[in-house]
Amino acid sequence: MIPKEELIELKTKLLPAGAEGIIEYLSMHAEQLELTQISLENVPSLIIGRLGMIARLPVDGKMQKISQPPEILKALQRFFEKPNLLYLFINLPDLPVPAEVVAIIEEIGARAERRESLRKQIDDALDMRDRLAFERAARELARLGEVQRDGAWRIRTRLER
Repeated sequence: MIPKEELIELKTKLLPAGAEGIIEYLSMHAEQLELTQISLENVPSLIIGRLGMIARLPVDGKMQKISQPPEILKALQRFFEKPNLLYLFINLPDLPVPAEVVAIIEEIGARAERRESLRKQIDDALDMRDRLAFERAARELARLGEVQRDGAWRIRTRLER
């Protein structure tokens, strides 16, 4: 069995044409899927690679190779009418993420960590009844909120270029 989240995570990879709908359908039958690291010949299987897909599924009592997404989907629908097990072999590269997007994500993560740290400082200052520490952390948290609003505008501007 494959966790549904793992199947949905495949959408973050470079998918071949037509694979997104098939992955959606497979996620509904995750309990009937088994991941494999080798390509199996005489068992029901689906291979998803960067350049395409190949399914080996029983059609009219014989194992057939199917490579067109609409035909694969129809064959999978017939296959999953019974409690069958499908072996899934996946060979997909990750989506290339531009350096600017990585930098923005890291910046947002750092701000979120700082915000949590400031909230903890505020809670600690309240517990210790330290007014100066509370005011300092509260001011910095408010300033961080201003930076976040300004930063969201800068992020949108950078991404629109």
